[in-house]
Amino acid sequence: MPSHYPSESWRDSGERSHEGRMGVIDIGSNSIRLVIYDAIKRAPLPLFNEKVFCSLGKGLATTGKLNPEGVKMAEGCIARFLALVRVMDVVELQILATAAVRDAEDGAAFVEALERRFRIDITVISGKKEARLAAGGVASSIYKPEGLAGDLGGGSIELIGLEKGNITEQATLPIGPLRLLDSSKGEKDKMKKMIAEALSSERWLEKVHPPHFYAIGGSFRALAHIHMAEEKYPLDIVHHYTIKNGPLRKLLKDISAASPQEIAKMAGASAKRVDALMPAALVLEYLLDITDPIDVIFSASGIREGYLYEKLSPAVRGEDPLIASCTDLASQNGRVPGYARELFAWMSPLFDEESESDRRLRFAACILSEIAWRIHPEYRAEWSFSRIIQSTLTGFSHAERVTLALALYHRYQFKLKHDWEVLHLIKDRDIAWARVIGTAANLAFQISGGMAGNLDKVTIAVSKHELEVAFAPDVQDLMSDAVKKRVDGLGETLKAFSKSSK
Repeated sequence: MPSHYPSESWRDSGERSHEGRMGVIDIGSNSIRLVIYDAIKRAPLPLFNEKVFCSLGKGLATTGKLNPEGVKMAEGCIARFLALVRVMDVVELQILATAAVRDAEDGAAFVEALERRFRIDITVISGKKEARLAAGGVASSIYKPEGLAGDLGGGSIELIGLEKGNITEQATLPIGPLRLLDSSKGEKDKMKKMIAEALSSERWLEKVHPPHFYAIGGSFRALAHIHMAEEKYPLDIVHHYTIKNGPLRKLLKDISAASPQEIAKMAGASAKRVDALMPAALVLEYLLDITDPIDVIFSASGIREGYLYEKLSPAVRGEDPLIASCTDLASQNGRVPGYARELFAWMSPLFDEESESDRRLRFAACILSEIAWRIHPEYRAEWSFSRIIQSTLTGFSHAERVTLALALYHRYQFKLKHDWEVLHLIKDRDIAWARVIGTAANLAFQISGGMAGNLDKVTIAVSKHELEVAFAPDVQDLMSDAVKKRVDGLGETLKAFSKSSK
């Protein structure tokens, strides 16, 4: 039997957020990035995101020192970022430095000079902490991650085993693309030898056969963009983009065999990451050979999001990221959670057997069911669909994103009037399911006005595949031709869903 209420992990902990904007500057081997978030909370919203390719780690493997040109660029970059922090009223700023600064002979002097000039504090994090923060980044935006995460920076890769939300194993290896290029002088065979030697030193990897490999870092995401362009993928969101092991291996072989000039001509290739793509492809290829996951899931969340995630209480970290982000989005439209919970419970009798993934997605749809109430009625359906497709909601797959968007479309429109390309990412069963959710939410609104405390006057049930609706004696006047039309429509969608599920 389905649960009629959200599980405890879906409930609002009451600890919404730390007030004020939070900024994180990440000084990496390849780039320096500033991200400003609206608050420290379960699903923080990035308000500003900018990176500058300083290539601090270029030449480090041969000289032992930071790239002098990169150091000069970094000074100007930090000055700009700090000015942005001031004008955007950031109340808390954290500056993190990773592999290049950590490993360079002059890394400490570089940090000291910046701290003295700008009167700031910079935290140079260890490889172990970098791995932990990367794992936190994955956990912050992917629901219950299980498998192996790899955060590929310019100078190193952090590998983290994840099981039931906990870190099982971790390692930091000096095989980032910049370091590989410098140490090998661009010779592919030398790169392969370096990668093989580094990975063979971590015996635990041979025993790991993860369901998923979570790919973190700009170079990995650049590989995903190439694949998306190659496949003409209809959704331009790299976070949670998923590629099966086999098709990805083909892409990696093509990239690792190509010259930088050939890679630059590939659709979707980033001009600023062309040199890094071949070594990044080699690293990922070796990892897939050793661990053989079912698929690779690309993550746009890394150590910055992991840092914010660590600052949350255990109770808030335990919240579902999808539900937290949906709650935030709904609250921006002045909606309160009471009605969503009642709507979820009210329509639960329609679903005799329901998976956890369906249940949490249905609750998300209930939270967002009145998201378009400020939009002109003629545009609510299309607006709702686009709003979910293009939103910063997190914690769900691309197929779930499209399904949720379609459910919200049907909240305002019974018949599907569009053939969006993204609909091809979901199955017929999901299309039928979304229509049931949206149609039920539409009926619920007609008899409750979208207000909490009214739905218990009208009950719905399914008997012998037929929908039954009962009105309490004191609300019989709620029945009308418009309501009957919606009851009939819901009955029709239930039958279609039943057929598609067989």
